[in-house]
Amino acid sequence: MARQRTPVIIRPSQRRQQSKLQREQGKQRALIVAGIIAVLFILGIPAYGYWTNFVAPPKSVVLQIDDTKYTLGFLTDYMKGLQALGAQVDLNVEPFILMQQLQQDEFIRSGADAEGITLEPGELEQETRDRLIGVSPELADVPEDQLDREFNEAYTQFLDTSNLSEDQHKSFVEASLLKEKLRELLGKKTSTTAKQANLSWIVVDSKQSEGQEAVIAAQETVIEVIERLSRGENFALLAEAFSDDRNTAVNGGLYGWVPEGAFGSLDETIFALEPGETSEGINTGDFTYFFKVAEFDDERTVEAEMMDLLKEASLQQWLANERGNHRITSCFGSGSAGGSCDWQYDWLIKQMRAASLE
Repeated sequence: MARQRTPVIIRPSQRRQQSKLQREQGKQRALIVAGIIAVLFILGIPAYGYWTNFVAPPKSVVLQIDDTKYTLGFLTDYMKGLQALGAQVDLNVEPFILMQQLQQDEFIRSGADAEGITLEPGELEQETRDRLIGVSPELADVPEDQLDREFNEAYTQFLDTSNLSEDQHKSFVEASLLKEKLRELLGKKTSTTAKQANLSWIVVDSKQSEGQEAVIAAQETVIEVIERLSRGENFALLAEAFSDDRNTAVNGGLYGWVPEGAFGSLDETIFALEPGETSEGINTGDFTYFFKVAEFDDERTVEAEMMDLLKEASLQQWLANERGNHRITSCFGSGSAGGSCDWQYDWLIKQMRAASLE
């Protein structure tokens, strides 16, 4: 026969003691959890600050062309590299110039591929070598192994200073070579004859990079030229006195025959003039131009130097048209204006200032 167990009787006092113990244990667990959360929060503040200031920003994508992405870290490293190489880095313009170059390089690679343009074996390596150690005839007498050592040393030092990887540098060189090949291909479609103007000009540099006093002096020069031309003074004498293009100034501002299309947006002014007429001052930001045309020729053979300008104009027009064939996303503002993409520029400026103090 099964033995009956004696039931355990928990008296009210025991229940109260047990309930109190459970409450104390619960409080202790809650305090421990709260302590852990507090510690994690305290530790997380600097960690979050480090992440938001040093880890996340460099990974932020500032430019994407199709599937190719460029980050804020790359942009900043490139600017630091320019500065380390001794270049005068104007942060008001240089980052945006780089953004344009990166877009252009992607267009060129795509266009070269579509046209079947490729580089010859060893062409990229030879161009890289020529840029680093030069192409002086004197190098012909230097032993090949010595040239190799000098190139390798110079290239390693250049990459370290410029903050570029070897692949990144070769990508820039490759785009440069493909650009020239594409330019020549487009140039074959350029007519060797064109309407041309026999042009003289006065060129006044705005001196934007030389300080406020230089800018004011340039503006005063422009005003003086305008006033003296309006009084009918001799264009050639004014060119000799005031033009910053000294190569033409010594000849009274005579530039020579210019084919239509060679000077881009300036063509509209040049080819709207009557023979002997002088234009108003045309300010492009960097320069102010005054034009005078002696005569026009509707069908004149284009000189070699001008043909190069026409080829470049054809390439620039091709690049402008090519934009519509690509998906381009840019997120890089121009300062603290409150836009969602403005903080990247501010972050870059801070990094550049810190680098200049190191």
